[in-house]
Amino acid sequence: MNQLPFTPSAADLSPSPGGRGRIASPSPRRRLLALAFIPSVAFSLCTRAAQPAKLRVLTSFLPVYCFTANIAGDLAEVENLLPANVGPHDYQFAPRDLRKLSGVQIFVINGHGMEDWLAKAMKAAKGAKTATVIEAFAGVPKARLITELPHIHLPGEHGHHHHDGPNPHLWLDPTLAAHAVTNILAALQKADPKNATGYAANAARYVERLHALDRDLAAALAPAKGRRIVTYHHAFPYFTRRYGLDLIGVIEEVPDVEPSPKYLAALQKVIREKGVKIIFTEPQFSPKLAQRISKDTGIPLAELDTLETGPLNPTAYEDGLRRNLNTLLKHLK
Repeated sequence: MNQLPFTPSAADLSPSPGGRGRIASPSPRRRLLALAFIPSVAFSLCTRAAQPAKLRVLTSFLPVYCFTANIAGDLAEVENLLPANVGPHDYQFAPRDLRKLSGVQIFVINGHGMEDWLAKAMKAAKGAKTATVIEAFAGVPKARLITELPHIHLPGEHGHHHHDGPNPHLWLDPTLAAHAVTNILAALQKADPKNATGYAANAARYVERLHALDRDLAAALAPAKGRRIVTYHHAFPYFTRRYGLDLIGVIEEVPDVEPSPKYLAALQKVIREKGVKIIFTEPQFSPKLAQRISKDTGIPLAELDTLETGPLNPTAYEDGLRRNLNTLLKHLK
C-alpha cells in the first residue's frame, strides 16, 4: 500500500550551509503517527466498499413517489421519473428514460391507465433488462373503484356516462392511498428481504399519518356535506365521495380537449339550476375557460390541486391535501 504523503511543518526545516532551507527527515515520532494512521484509513475504505448497495426504486409521479419514499426511508434509494413540474397526462416518454428504467430494480406506478405511456417504454426496451413494474393501486376492491362519472347530458342524450375503465385518481382518497402503501411495502420487502422489518415499521408510521389526515379531512368537511361543486376535470370523484361533496360536473371531460359550445351551455344551465357556489380550477391547466364560465355565471373560482405535480419531497402529498382542505373550508362555508 502506498504511504500517505508527509507535509513538513516549520519545525522540520533547518538552514543549509549555503543559507537555503532544506527539508529535514521526519522525526521518529512523526513516522510512527503516520504509519499508525494508514491502517485506519484503509479499514474505513474497505468497510465502505464492503457495504451492499441499497435497493434502487423508480416511481412514476408525485403521489407514488411520496408513498414509496416514506416506506423506503433511508433503507433504499427512491427516484422519480417525471420532473417536479410535469404531470403524467403531459409526459412524453423519451429514449433517455430507458437508462432510468434499466438502472433500478423496481418501478412503482399508479396503474389503472394513468401511465399510458408505459407500454411505449416497455416496447422501446426490446427485451432489455428493466425494472419490475409494481402497480400501487392493484387489487383495490371493485366496489371502491369509480367507473360512472358525473356527466352533463346534452339534449337528445340518454343513459349513463361511463369512463373507459376505473377512474385512475385513487390517490386523492387517503384511505385508498393506504392500500397503495401496502402494495408498495410488499414489493420492497420481496426485493430487499434483509430490510423487510425496517420497511414495515416505516410503512406503519406512514399509514397512521394517512389515517390521521383522513380523520382531519372528514371532521373539517362534515359541515359541508352535500355542497355542490364543479371541477375542471374528473380528478376528484374519489375525494368527493369520501368526504360527502356533490360533484355535479366538470368543465373538460377529456383533458386538453375543449368542450363544445353546446356542452358549455348545458353545463352553465346545470350550474344555475343546482345552485353551485364555487367552480374549481387546477394549477396544472390554464384557467381561461373556467374564467369565461365564471364571468357568464357569476360563480367565483378557486383552485384545487390534483397533486400530480409539485416538489419531490416525502410530505408533499399530505401537505397538498391539507392545502386543498383550507381552500374548501374557505369557499364552502
